[in-house]
Amino acid sequence: MRINFEIGELQAFIAVAEKSSFKAAAESLFISQPALSRRIEKLEASLQIRLLERTTRRVSLTDEGRQFLGHAEAVIEELEMAMQGMAERTVLRRESLTIACVPSVANYLLPTVLKEFASTHLGVRVKVIDESARDVLDCVVAGQADFGVNFIGTQEADIDFKAIYTEHYVLMARKDHRLAGEKTVVWEDLAGEKLVSVSQSSGNRMLIDNALAKVARRPSIQYEINHVTGAISMVAAGLGVAVLPGLALGDNVYPNLVSIPLTDPDITRTLGLITRKGGRLQPAAQALSELLEQAVRAL
Repeated sequence: MRINFEIGELQAFIAVAEKSSFKAAAESLFISQPALSRRIEKLEASLQIRLLERTTRRVSLTDEGRQFLGHAEAVIEELEMAMQGMAERTVLRRESLTIACVPSVANYLLPTVLKEFASTHLGVRVKVIDESARDVLDCVVAGQADFGVNFIGTQEADIDFKAIYTEHYVLMARKDHRLAGEKTVVWEDLAGEKLVSVSQSSGNRMLIDNALAKVARRPSIQYEINHVTGAISMVAAGLGVAVLPGLALGDNVYPNLVSIPLTDPDITRTLGLITRKGGRLQPAAQALSELLEQAVRAL
């Protein structure tokens, strides 16, 4: 049997059944009594059965009406649950975002930016993916992150790259190291030093290896670790020195370490906000990206 009635007609029938009055039912639905009567008549015509017995004093359900009432209530309840579920998913989508960024940004800049963001975006949940440059790029391309902060992606066809900061690499050493008091250090000053380096899978390592290839007298890589934070911890423990992005050390996170400008050759990388090509950020993600850009440009 083909369904040929509307939701409003079901709601009208349920209201009359609950109120036992056309007047009270019409008032509860904020429609006129004639409009309510038309809905009931159309529903009965579609079903080809009489649902209500009408007298001058009251309205009652027929046997068929009592049987149909349970089905009508179930249909309306299922629709309301479906609409509520869709609304909750929409709110969840609107009130959550994911940012992917390289660890130096995640450790140094992001906490302060997130604190400011939280003051104006109460309840917005933020997921941070702090991984290598390649992983950050892959997350944005795959749509797993709303946007990213990275130093690779300019050559990717599926990525829009907005440069926001040029970061210099520095030498990180303990304050008791022989070079700690120098204003600048050249690469050849590191000859004979034990170097703590990020792994070859890191984008940082490629830049460092390119610099080492230009130096006649160079340090030897004694320790290798996957992440920048691990390299800093090794330097803090006195295992050697490291060449790392300037943002990696942050402010007073490691009070026994110093960062010294490193030249001949000078290594830089350009950090940028990356998004999928042609994509538009949701309002919360857009606000966070703007705050992050402001924080970076203020360095």
